[in-house]
Amino acid sequence: MARMVGRPTRPGADLLLNDDEKPAYIRLHDIGRERRPQPLQEFLNDIGGLMLSADAPAVASFVAGKVLQRLLKTGKVRPEEGPLPGMPEGLIDAVSHLAKSGRKYEAIANQFNSLAGRLLWRRGRTGPFASLNFGNTHSHAVLVGPGGMEERADLRVGVIYMDRYTRFPDHVQTQPRAFILLSPGEICLGDSQWFSAATGTVFANDAGQSFAIRCTAQPLLAVWCQVEPG
Repeated sequence: MARMVGRPTRPGADLLLNDDEKPAYIRLHDIGRERRPQPLQEFLNDIGGLMLSADAPAVASFVAGKVLQRLLKTGKVRPEEGPLPGMPEGLIDAVSHLAKSGRKYEAIANQFNSLAGRLLWRRGRTGPFASLNFGNTHSHAVLVGPGGMEERADLRVGVIYMDRYTRFPDHVQTQPRAFILLSPGEICLGDSQWFSAATGTVFANDAGQSFAIRCTAQPLLAVWCQVEPG
């Protein structure tokens, strides 16, 4: 299966943003002129509901709330042209685990299954403390935002995938970002200790703060979102 080759990180790079080749941003006055595909709308609704739940940290809900407010209007939807190359081989296993995690996750897993082949999956750049062969064990994609199924410049909703026993490198994030785990994982935010988190855990990481994530016996799947600067 086709794969993109990972590249070394630039100093200070935000490793979830592969913007070496910037897509053509649509103009803000074009926002809201198209209809969002139903599977994508349902996925955003269900993920948004979990990120705004009473159990979610206030900071994460604040970030997610700003993203969801903007998502009331639709960007430029990329035409459906069949599956794109480069989808991670282990992604099906990760989605299968998600579907078995409870009724509320079964619907999310089915929605994501219908979206995954239409995403442009990019290899992750390596960096400090990354696991061996990180460039071959991590991929990420944008659902909504620059280079996403729905192209727009004002926000991003992205997906992280990692194979079993993979550690994401330490890096500093450029914008406040909210996350939801769709698999078990271990997280390190800023100067805190690593902590274990279950499927459905919602958390946030502030701009200028370091971030790292890893997984063990199960592949990792997570969704993140942020408002773009400007």
